[in-house]
Amino acid sequence: MAPLVKLDRCIVSLSGYPTFSNFKSEISDISDLKLKAESISRQLRAWADSLQNTDIRGTRYLTDKSRQFEKQARERQEFLVELDQIRNRQV
Repeated sequence: MAPLVKLDRCIVSLSGYPTFSNFKSEISDISDLKLKAESISRQLRAWADSLQNTDIRGTRYLTDKSRQFEKQARERQEFLVELDQIRNRQV
């Protein structure tokens, strides 16, 4: 069971006791924090997936030459897109 699920169950079970009824706002804050942590976790997972799906094998495989080559290819592609936009405006 995931740690956040265990925490959530613990919070729910504690909130039922009269002793902890004074801590409703704190329990709510913890629940909000849990939701934010889950959201951040999903964002990080998506970011990691996007990095895994690139052609770059890793930083140790990148040399100055390969970085320069990638930069030139990206700039060339951006220039061609811009050139197409200019051509389409003239038509």
